Amino acid sequence: MKRVLALMVLTTLTNMVMAQTDTNTVEGKLNRNRLEEFNWFPKNYNDYKPALSVIEQLILYKKCSVVVVLGTWCSDSHELVPQLFKVMDMAGWEKVELIGVNRKKKCSTVDITPLNIEYVPVIMLFNNGKYVGRITETAEKSIEEDLLKLLQ
Repeated sequence: MKRVLALMVLTTLTNMVMAQTDTNTVEGKLNRNRLEEFNWFPKNYNDYKPALSVIEQLILYKKCSVVVVLGTWCSDSHELVPQLFKVMDMAGWEKVELIGVNRKKKCSTVDITPLNIEYVPVIMLFNNGKYVGRITETAEKSIEEDLLKLLQ
């Protein structure tokens, strides 16, 4: 009986820690490795199946770069950011800057005021160093189709 109770307590504590990790608010500049520590990232990355025909077109835009403002606590960020990385990996895009914000969409370590962030995530797309547009909160069609639309 003591073993069962101890196992139940351990399982509960483990689940609590995992839940805290998955809703942790991380502010400031991030890297992909930090995002991959959250349980939602690898699951949503692996589950996403981008349209290969669109990826083939995105491969032509190798000089693209992306700035992403996200909330590590935000369900829309949990979904869209891993999908973005899947698309970027498949298209061969490597330039990405990640900025984490708190629930008020503010960051204590990076001034994001000029970016006018109201909702997260915000994916800002640049081609050859020139701003071409942004995707805010959710994709209209799919992340890869929306990126291609901005580039065309």
